[in-house]
Amino acid sequence: MKYGVGLDCGIASVGYCVTELDFNDEPRRIVRLGSRIFDKAENPKDGSSLAQPRREKRGLRRRIRRHQHRLERIRYMLVQENIVSQAELDTMFKGKLSNIYEIRTRALDEPVSNIEFARVLINLAQRRGFKSNRKVDEETSDKETGKLLGAIENNKENIIQNGYRTVGEMLFKDERYSKYKRNKGEDYLNTVSRDMIADEIKAIFASQRSFGMPFANENTEHEYTDIVMSQRPFDLGPGEGNEKSPSPYAGNQIEKMVGRCTFFPKEKRAAKATYSFQLFSLLQGINNITLVDGNSNKYPLSEQERRILKEYCFNTANVTYASIRKKLGISTDYRFNNISYGENGIEESEKKTKFQHLKNYHQMKKILGDSINAFSHDELDEIGRIFTYYKNDSKIIENLKEAGIDESMYPSLLKLPSFSKMGHISVKACKMLIPFLDEGKTYNEACESAGIDFKAHSMATKQMYLPPKSDELEDIVNPVVKRAVSQTIKVINSIIREMGNSPTYINIELARDLSKSKKERDLIDKKYQTNRAANEQIKKEIADNFGFEAKGQDIIKLKLWHEQDGICPYTLKPIEYGKLFNDKGYVDIDHIVPYSACFDDSYNNKILTFSRENRQKSNRLPLEYLDESQKSKYRVWVNNNIKNYRKKQNLLKECLTENDKKEFKSRNLNDTRYLSKVLYNYINDNLLFDEFYDDRKRHVVSVNGAVTAYMRKRWGIDKVRENGDLHHAVDAAVISCVTQGMINQISKYSFDKETEFDVDTRTGEVLEQFPFPYREFRKELEARSEIEDEKRLKNVLLSLPNYSYDDVEVAKPAFVSRMPRHKVTGEAHEATIRSGKVEGYTISKIPLTKLKLKNGGIDKYYKPESDTLLYNALLQRLEEFNGNAEKAFAEEFHKPKSDGTPGPVVKKVKIIEKSSSNVKARNENKLGVADNGSMVRIDVFYVDGEGYYFVPIYVSDTVKPTLPNRACSRGKSGWKEMDDKDFVFSLYSNDLIRITAKKDMKFSLVNKDSTLPSNKFSNGELVYYITADISTASITVETHDGAYAFKGCGIKTLTNIEKYTVDPLGNVNKVKKEKRMYFK
Repeated sequence: MKYGVGLDCGIASVGYCVTELDFNDEPRRIVRLGSRIFDKAENPKDGSSLAQPRREKRGLRRRIRRHQHRLERIRYMLVQENIVSQAELDTMFKGKLSNIYEIRTRALDEPVSNIEFARVLINLAQRRGFKSNRKVDEETSDKETGKLLGAIENNKENIIQNGYRTVGEMLFKDERYSKYKRNKGEDYLNTVSRDMIADEIKAIFASQRSFGMPFANENTEHEYTDIVMSQRPFDLGPGEGNEKSPSPYAGNQIEKMVGRCTFFPKEKRAAKATYSFQLFSLLQGINNITLVDGNSNKYPLSEQERRILKEYCFNTANVTYASIRKKLGISTDYRFNNISYGENGIEESEKKTKFQHLKNYHQMKKILGDSINAFSHDELDEIGRIFTYYKNDSKIIENLKEAGIDESMYPSLLKLPSFSKMGHISVKACKMLIPFLDEGKTYNEACESAGIDFKAHSMATKQMYLPPKSDELEDIVNPVVKRAVSQTIKVINSIIREMGNSPTYINIELARDLSKSKKERDLIDKKYQTNRAANEQIKKEIADNFGFEAKGQDIIKLKLWHEQDGICPYTLKPIEYGKLFNDKGYVDIDHIVPYSACFDDSYNNKILTFSRENRQKSNRLPLEYLDESQKSKYRVWVNNNIKNYRKKQNLLKECLTENDKKEFKSRNLNDTRYLSKVLYNYINDNLLFDEFYDDRKRHVVSVNGAVTAYMRKRWGIDKVRENGDLHHAVDAAVISCVTQGMINQISKYSFDKETEFDVDTRTGEVLEQFPFPYREFRKELEARSEIEDEKRLKNVLLSLPNYSYDDVEVAKPAFVSRMPRHKVTGEAHEATIRSGKVEGYTISKIPLTKLKLKNGGIDKYYKPESDTLLYNALLQRLEEFNGNAEKAFAEEFHKPKSDGTPGPVVKKVKIIEKSSSNVKARNENKLGVADNGSMVRIDVFYVDGEGYYFVPIYVSDTVKPTLPNRACSRGKSGWKEMDDKDFVFSLYSNDLIRITAKKDMKFSLVNKDSTLPSNKFSNGELVYYITADISTASITVETHDGAYAFKGCGIKTLTNIEKYTVDPLGNVNKVKKEKRMYFK
């Protein structure tokens, strides 16, 4: 069977549709469709990497380990250098100790004892000050580092202004530091630098030597200073490991991660801070600047303009398109084709749009001044590379020496910031292309002149299935995109495996937010919500004033009326508000640039006009249609009333050449974003395709989302995101039909529509039948995506002429496949560690503002009898404020003394809480416990005569030799011990199960904005397991499409639970009884 594939790829989903093709390679029926759902590879709260928490905790453990090792070395040195004996060291911190900061201050003016000196050295090693691995990176947004550095500067000034000799003296004598000596919360008052501590070490050793103290000799000072000041460079990783277990993180991590050049695989990619890459980027940018006049004629910069702009960019740090216009003297009759002019106006848009290709060069120039001219271009390349690869001064100096850089320049160079990011080609490739780019050639032309094959994406051999790795995929560093692409590959390979042969074509649409950051996606979502709210207001206005429920075209019609201030742009006459929907044939929504010529159905290509004007305009531009006597007033109206630059451009366009039409269609039909090209190249270079009947060569098409939306709308296919996940499959079905034949049909239809009219005068829609992929498409798609009952689906499909009996037999309802979460991730326990000395309970401290009254006492208060004075005082205060602890303890609360006078301030008290599930977080003698962390899975058991139970398995359980066997139970009956012989299977999140109950289960909508019925009732349903609640012994499940959920489904209420596996295409298979899997 010849078939085509449509894919709708998003950040957490892949919709797919397989269509059988006819002898013209056009779709004739749907073979199968569905959605694949997966978690976004990022923290849902802030968009950070999923590895970040592990990385941060691993880094913390490493810092603690190094801190302890440093102190061990100091203690060893103290004994080896005979400063103190081992016995003195062991008892040094016992008993009442004098103020260490007083000793540090006294050590500057008088001799101290050997034990006091040892205490000073240990204290300085413990509090050695802040030191960044290097200066703040060029792209840093680390606010905490900024605060730390600010506090350091303040403390340096304080030392100078008040005449303090050392940090220790300042901390001892200055009242500001009397409350506490360590930072609290986000208060960085006590932060000092490593250099300030080093100065104090020198001062103390020098002072003690001057008093003839033998333990303060220079050798001891050097040895001690080396230990205290040592810090492993960040870019060198954590260490080499050992022979048996070498560390994969050893060596320069940045250098290891640098990819290979697109053109020369043996060469590493250039750092973006290298001179060659910056010049290559600048010349590309200059050559890509195109000026556009009012008639859409395009003009590249002249040779003289390019030369002037190049020199200007090297001399000016901040270049904008506004400054380029001024520098080159470009007339306001021209616009830059490189800018997306928004509603802010031309001048504002050009001021905001930067032309920045030499950022790193100007950072160097700012610090080095004219000395930058002393370096050759090759030396600047090396400097850019070194300051990108290495993050500590010693490694930088070492590599500068190897590169032969003048040593007299090192002090200036070390003031440079750290650079980051790599280009896509090597310095070698940049140098080959620069001469041709300097001549004004485009990138493609420069590659050809240099003898480089810029079209060669990969030398891979094409095969039936997509490989998991390729050169194209190495370019993707965003983990969200990586996972989306990985899941897309799985879906494609699963389709090919199931079909048994290669597809003829694959059409792909990528979600516009796929390669964007969390912040950018949030902005897009905010804009979407704002637009949605505006549409709701329009719908309300139509309902209130015209008495009907508005559809899409109705909303656009009224929005355009408001935008145009009720004026028809072609006649400049008012459009009567009352006739908008009540007078048929009164107004139409017109495509400014004819749709047949541009395939642009966006809002910025639409205008509201009188129906007669629309008919007379036909398939012409407004300025082609209007009389000469009308054009002047029309232009004035457009310039004064239309804010959006793109719409204004369309309205003022004077002619449309064949080349314009070609560019319009290419831009609006195809997705030209970088990621789309990467995925396009990856599939095209690696996958075997079945040939077209007419020998066409283009087997992969990146479809523009606007085309999908237009076709879906014109085919009458509703898309309600809130109704679940199957809308991805519906989109994929539409995408699969965006073939060249379909485009030709729509282009012809649009041309006919623009020249011969038969319209619905209320909505402005043409009554002539819009071309469909095939006659039964809409009915078939509705059946395949909406009917869940297989028997009913087959009956409907049998009534369609494009289905044979054999086709119907293998047809299945659309099913949403989810990526299961079988990976053990998350924390073993919560961060707060409580006392567990009372079996079955945890004891912890809480602020007074969190206390609550219950049954005439303080709820959960631990041992009130141990201090009745305090307890009664707290209770009295709470009762005075009717149990409102926030108000009761808004001010400091003092513990009362026996004589009634106020005692010390009390901020927290102990409470005791029942705990059925916790983790021993310290050694057993200290009896520390913490709440369990992430739940990995539940193990389901079935006991004859009693029913189902489940045992929760947490991350902490995965490192134990045995698994827990106590099943949670609802109520006060206690947890029941399970026997492994009754084990049925384990359930991880997103595992597929079929649950059956005696009575109908009530499922509720997941999304409150859904248009589906509020509830769904069923006594048996195929669902995905989501999570479990140990307090109620219940589980939460969702229907396969994510439309409905059943929260609090009691495990004991179920008569049967069956587990299924599901592949990427939604094929399900029942799981037989499993063997309980242990982690060790």
